[in-house]
Order: sequence, then C-alpha cells, then structure tokens
Amino acid sequence: MDGVIANWVKGLRAHVAARHAVADRQLALNVSWDLSEWDVEDPAAMIREFLLSPMSGRLKLVDGAEGGIGALQSAGFRVLAVTRRDHMVGNNPDDQTRTREIARQWLAGQPQLGMSEDDIVFTEDPVGLDADVWVDDAPRRVKRLVEAAKPVWVLPQPWNRTVVQHPGVHVLFDGWRSVEELISTHSA
Repeated sequence: MDGVIANWVKGLRAHVAARHAVADRQLALNVSWDLSEWDVEDPAAMIREFLLSPMSGRLKLVDGAEGGIGALQSAGFRVLAVTRRDHMVGNNPDDQTRTREIARQWLAGQPQLGMSEDDIVFTEDPVGLDADVWVDDAPRRVKRLVEAAKPVWVLPQPWNRTVVQHPGVHVLFDGWRSVEELISTHSA
C-alpha cells in the first residue's frame, strides 16, 4: 500500500519536517530507505510515530495510482492494498488497532480507487500471501518475492534502485502509467 498506492514519502517528510522544525521543502523527496538524507537517527521510531499520527491518514495517492488500479480492475484483476503498518508500530495492541483504523479510513477516503475495506490486508509477512501478481516498492520484499518465484513488478522509487535490475524483477518504468505491460503479461 505505502509507496505503491499511498504516497507515504510526502506525508512522512511533512512529519519529519515538523519534528525538525523546518519547512517540508528543505527535506529532499529523493530519500533512501534509512531516511539518512533527513538526518533521522532512528528511522523505525520515526516511521512508527508517523503511522500512529493522523498525518498518515491524510496521504495523497501515488501519481497515476487511480488510473493504474482502474486499468487492472477493468482487466479483471482484484486489487488488494497489502500493508505491514500494524506490525511496524510494535506489539502494543492499541497501537496496532489505531494504525489499522487510520489505514482503513484512508482507503475509505479514496473512493476513486474502487476498493473497499475488504480490499485491505494487514499482514506481518506480505510475501506469504497468495497472489497472482505483485506490485511493490520495498527492496527486501521484492527480493524475497523473486526468491519465492512470485511475479513481481516494481514501482520505481528512490529507495529501490538496487532491485530494479535484479533478475526476475519487472519494472513499471513509467510508474502506474505503464501498467498495460503488466496486464498483457499476466492476463489469462
């Protein structure tokens, strides 16, 4: 979901900027997985704090996601928003519940996607889910999907440059606007 459908980087950037008392534009959008470009000492803690904040429920869509998801749905694919958000906030059940509710509200606020609450999946290990095709942005998960021989398409992001040239990885070079290649490759 995050980085593929929801543009979490801009939301997280606003959160980090508020914590550092700087303007958003002072933090680069071209950020790596460890957030080192933003001088974040503990990325996991910062992401946890962000996911528990109302800001994580106000994310914009990734550019082209509406059209790409619509094209997949028109081609007969059922699109699921898969997320680890509730596992990224730790083991506190209240925090996990709060994070799931924020994510559900976010998805409900995106009616243009044609997805319902039944289309969001919370899981600690997304690779373990059964799916015909994956669109992902997380480098480690992409590698695991390839190792598990699961068809994976990468939505290019600054933090996943190392996997876009990995054998077995397909790339949506033009983001969601290039979803037609995925559709033609995986349509029955």
